[in-house]
Amino acid sequence: MHVFFHPNLSLSQFYLSEEESKHCIRVLRLKQGDAVFLADGLGTEAQAIIADDNPKKCLLTIEKLKKHNPQDDPLLHLVVAPTKNADRIEWFIEKATEAGIAQITFVETANSERTKINLERCNKVAISAMKQSKQWFLPKINDVVMFADYLRLFQVPVSANHLKYMAWCEHPQTETLPKVMASKMPYKHTNVTILIGPEGDFTAEEVAMAKQAQFEPVSLGNTILRTETAALYACMVVKTLTSLHN
Repeated sequence: MHVFFHPNLSLSQFYLSEEESKHCIRVLRLKQGDAVFLADGLGTEAQAIIADDNPKKCLLTIEKLKKHNPQDDPLLHLVVAPTKNADRIEWFIEKATEAGIAQITFVETANSERTKINLERCNKVAISAMKQSKQWFLPKINDVVMFADYLRLFQVPVSANHLKYMAWCEHPQTETLPKVMASKMPYKHTNVTILIGPEGDFTAEEVAMAKQAQFEPVSLGNTILRTETAALYACMVVKTLTSLHN
């Protein structure tokens, strides 16, 4: 099943972008009359027929639409300090999208090595991963914001419907994320937000700010993980615990 992306599936006919057209016609060698599937990243699945196999403006005709509902899994939001190496950011976005993350926000912290990201490129990586993994929901990716501003502007109180954690390396008595989350099962219809710091970790001041904003410090294990590894680990903990209890 070949899946392509288009942000608006409300029309009966439309053209794929030049990039998607080239991939469809020249790379996959699909032709007029062939069936394809489309996703808009908002839960809509469309079945379409190639009406014109132009490699620059491939015309599709919609034949069938199906609306997918969000799963009962927790809506996971990872708040991550971007890595110095852009490739590592993209690797994380790709894998987290495959796992079904709902939202990613990048934050600038005191120890951050990067303060800007290529948001357009990040979204392209996410779209590609969504198509490859045959998913119908595209994660929302937010541009870099100062850590203090994130805590101030995007704050949601902790509750039974919103769990909030902060990965922190420094305190040896901190409970692990799997253990803490397992004590709060089940998670259906629950939002989970997890803060992941830079290679130098959060500062003591940032930890204090996060605690004041009701984020619970947790450990990700006995080893020191790279930022992108820590973020993906946190993502997989949530997904694994959910699958065990649903």
